[in-house]
Amino acid sequence: MNLFDLHCDTAGECFNKKQPLSDGNLHINLCKGKELDKWCQLFAIWIPDELRGKAAEEYFDKVFLNFKNEIAENCSEIKLCKESEDLECAVDSHKCAAILTCEGASPFADNDRIYLAGSYGVKLITLTWNDENEIGFGCQSGSDSGLKEVGKRLLRDMEKLNIAADVSHLNRAGFFDAVSSGARLIASHSTSKTVLEKFRKDSEDKFFSCRRNLDDEQIKLLIECGGLIGINFCKSFLGDENDDGFEAVYRHMSHILDMGGESILSIGSDFDGCEINPELAGVDKIPALAAFLGAKGFDNRLIEKIFYENAYIFFKNILQK
Repeated sequence: MNLFDLHCDTAGECFNKKQPLSDGNLHINLCKGKELDKWCQLFAIWIPDELRGKAAEEYFDKVFLNFKNEIAENCSEIKLCKESEDLECAVDSHKCAAILTCEGASPFADNDRIYLAGSYGVKLITLTWNDENEIGFGCQSGSDSGLKEVGKRLLRDMEKLNIAADVSHLNRAGFFDAVSSGARLIASHSTSKTVLEKFRKDSEDKFFSCRRNLDDEQIKLLIECGGLIGINFCKSFLGDENDDGFEAVYRHMSHILDMGGESILSIGSDFDGCEINPELAGVDKIPALAAFLGAKGFDNRLIEKIFYENAYIFFKNILQK
């Protein structure tokens, strides 16, 4: 079983909860990952909305230093990948191929910091979290404004440095600005608004969940621009209580596939960043999910594309110098 997962918050949880990466009590640890053959994992450093400027920069650096130390302590099982050769080496040696990302672009809003991100090995930046930051407006901001000038400049600099942009959490106006920029885009941990509206009966938190999910117009644009959509395992983004496990994932995937998304559909678990149904709650549950989808009619080739190949091809290109 192979996995290329576009989003987890494990790096921050290791830092804040003082959990080891090797066998800590989190959705992701290296022992659980032994269920997988090839495993590529994007590790996000999440920046809370209230952190801006220097505070955001310092927090990112602290979490990153802790994450680097965890990798060094477990170097026989995990490798930080900054270039395509690193990715190939990690995969060939059956190590977890770790790729660094940032969720919330505040640490890199300053002109010079984005070049530091490149040296760190950051290969994906989620432009906002739920509220406003220096770059733009999140899905919970209530704003109809698009990207700020700092955000538009950041996208240009990211493109020069082969850093992709993540539109998960971005408001609609910002999403369309990002598409118009021509930047390489993905929605690393998102699901379908159409599916959620149809199948979620419980009204509690539905409005928030729907705003976080992608509508059909957004999905279509991501397909057209050759991006990726990683299916988020967050319970409230998938469906109702007790209807937010394997079957719900199947529904969201099927909708995107019906729209022509076979080559962009991926996994974006959001492990260690949200509440997840026990069926899905851990990287060791991935083989069971794949088996469930196989029983529902997904053939082996499609499963390989969704769980691994689509994201591998995209990021192999991003990691090229």
